[in-house]
Amino acid sequence: MRSERPRVHPAREGIRLPAPLALGLALLGGSGLAVQSRVTSELGIVLQDRLGAALASFATGLIAVLAFALLRPASRARLRAVPAVLKRREYPRWWLVAGTIGAFYIFAQAATVGPIGLSLFTIAIVTGQMVSSLAVDRMGLGPGRKIGVSGARVAGAVLAFAAAVVAASAHFAADGRPGGNGPDGGPLVLLMLIPLFSGLLQSVQQGMLGQIGTVHGSPVISTFLNFAAGTAVLLVLWAAQAVLTGRAVLVTGPWWLYIGGPLGALVLASATISVASTGVLLTSLTVICGQLVGSVVLDIAWPSAGSTVGPLTLAGIALTAVAMLVATGKPGAWLHRRRD
Repeated sequence: MRSERPRVHPAREGIRLPAPLALGLALLGGSGLAVQSRVTSELGIVLQDRLGAALASFATGLIAVLAFALLRPASRARLRAVPAVLKRREYPRWWLVAGTIGAFYIFAQAATVGPIGLSLFTIAIVTGQMVSSLAVDRMGLGPGRKIGVSGARVAGAVLAFAAAVVAASAHFAADGRPGGNGPDGGPLVLLMLIPLFSGLLQSVQQGMLGQIGTVHGSPVISTFLNFAAGTAVLLVLWAAQAVLTGRAVLVTGPWWLYIGGPLGALVLASATISVASTGVLLTSLTVICGQLVGSVVLDIAWPSAGSTVGPLTLAGIALTAVAMLVATGKPGAWLHRRRD
């Protein structure tokens, strides 16, 4: 029986970058995720259709990635080679389910950022990411090699989660209940389970896409495959919903509500490069730091009813930076890392 184990060839590891540059891309990607979350949530409100907002976001992302790939000769060549690579089974075909994971994340944005707020959404995502990223690196799913679960990496994950809690704590009233006009008690917990589950899957998605991008020699191809699979799944679900409800509206409101898809494509490409270069855990920690910074900027420049920026928010950002250094075990070692 044919083995389903991926074969990663050293000659194809062209997407790997020096660790500082790769983590810089992940930091920008995290900030982009904060913007994408807010925009997708707004689109869902305007459309009055969370599933439709997720489909619109993924479809525009697919168009953006495909256009970029077709404009570059190297990407066009790799795009033509996709069927042959899949035929050779150089990675398990079921890894293409990573696109479905991405689609679920976008749906979680549209469905929960509005009711529970961006900070609580980030806490739930972070919790899932930190639990699963350690296991993903341990299995070697991310950069094509196993990364041990050391005490430093566990401590970094715990600190990162604590940082998210600290940053969001300003959004809670003195009695411990969420402030603002969001849901309380049971409904809040149930809504937070959606991004929590998405966060658990997100590290798996990053690991799969990191390997897929390495096999194809380009994050553009892995990003395209992700958006193609996710768009197909969302289209089927949205079409079924449209038949049942008799409502099928995807285009309305200002143009900027539709930048979430192209922005998500850039975020995914940066995360794919960072995973291949530094592993899933360090990428996740850096993305979290970017998300927190992006959330602060959004709360200042684009405030919502529950926006709060104060010492606790800034302390959370600083603690996340500490978590990144702690997780490396030797804070300065990766600064001098060279390509293998």
